[in-house]
Amino acid sequence: MTITGIEEIINPLQESKLNKKGLCDYVINVATGCTHGCSFCYVPSTPVIRTNQQHLKEKGINDPQLDWGKYLLIREDIPEKLTEVLEKKKTWKTTPSGKGVVLLSSGTDPYQNKQTAKITLGAVEILLKHKKRIRILTRSPLWLNHLNTLVDNNITVGMSLPYLDDELSRKIEPFAPPPSLRYNALLKGHQRGCRLYVAIAPTPPMMKLDDFQYYLEKIMKFKPEVIFWEPINARGSNGKRMLDAGLDFASIIADKKNWAENFILQWDAIETAAKSVGCLDRLHIWADAQLKGFVDETKLTDWIGKPTVEQWANNI
Repeated sequence: MTITGIEEIINPLQESKLNKKGLCDYVINVATGCTHGCSFCYVPSTPVIRTNQQHLKEKGINDPQLDWGKYLLIREDIPEKLTEVLEKKKTWKTTPSGKGVVLLSSGTDPYQNKQTAKITLGAVEILLKHKKRIRILTRSPLWLNHLNTLVDNNITVGMSLPYLDDELSRKIEPFAPPPSLRYNALLKGHQRGCRLYVAIAPTPPMMKLDDFQYYLEKIMKFKPEVIFWEPINARGSNGKRMLDAGLDFASIIADKKNWAENFILQWDAIETAAKSVGCLDRLHIWADAQLKGFVDETKLTDWIGKPTVEQWANNI
């Protein structure tokens, strides 16, 4: 049973540290919670959820971390509140790696259902009116319904597509649209002239060089401007959720040394595959500071906070 409801918010536009990943300087989360049920999701372990457990329990959510995927509190007033915030805002954070971009969303899926899609469209229209740069990240193909708005030089649409295996997806992210639907959505978006990127994240440890080679050849058919990548981890409550889902590899990568070794092996494999396919310039590694001591520190620091190769039309 999914617990649903409404949640009020004072300021929907929040500064973000995701510039370290080359994603954005601001985020807008259209809801608390998510119904995709991705067992690996890190969001339940973040302060946003951990520090609001009493509030969530009052909404009927007994364990906000382990019950992730079973609740969704929608923020209906975001468009109205966003207008108020932007009309009063006098400065705009623009870091070299975040580029002043607004991400929808980092803590939920902005297109997971028709309600969140409507709120997302309203926020996008307001941001465009104020000439802001917008990044959308979703697992749902519902964004195709908004192409009349989303085909814009100041919007890039990305989908999380860690693999192309629908059967594996049902085990890892049971209620998210299957990878085959996501892939076809990106092909359709490309045909309509939409700016696109892809997040190959997080990849399970069984993916090897041949898998990445096949994968990259497939996704280059929709010409993503950026290819983000990171492997799966099993820290915090997501490790238990993965084990509960029958994903035995979680017990292996829960060990930091094993996790780091897998990260390094897959990093080498995807770079080798990208060189072969001819898309190395688009590959953007989401390096993890916890790799310190396992990889060359220069290689690590080069990626943390590195800007993407994307170009934006307007000056903020």
